[in-house]
Amino acid sequence: MTQNDERLNMSASALCEFERLLGNETSPWFEYNLEMASESLNAFSSKNWHDLQSKALSFSACVQERCAEAVGDSGSNDAIGVLTTLLASSPYLDVAAIAASQLDDMEIKLPVALLGRLQQLLDQLKDRHSTRAEDVQRLILHLC
Repeated sequence: MTQNDERLNMSASALCEFERLLGNETSPWFEYNLEMASESLNAFSSKNWHDLQSKALSFSACVQERCAEAVGDSGSNDAIGVLTTLLASSPYLDVAAIAASQLDDMEIKLPVALLGRLQQLLDQLKDRHSTRAEDVQRLILHLC
């Protein structure tokens, strides 16, 4: 096996390990699990981040929520793409809300093109009396 092949295998295994740590609807998800999944992102290459961004929307609602939490907690600038994808395109309100909260915590300025999606999300969260509505409101106020 060449050195390049080894790097590709390590890269692929980092994404597989992250997915394994996210689990599924029947696996436990406690603070410890969140920390382990988030820490596993330290081994990610640029390709892993790109692959995760491409794959995140194919996860179930539960796993998308876990992904948003773990990616946001990683503190990595590479997380922004994954979170923005989940915010902009996930059909699940809770996933979009978690992604918005994580982006707000990271003090990210989102593009104005997301205004419609953010406003829709804000309205839905206000209807549910969700505390995450405040995070979305802050994102709207700081669009670039």
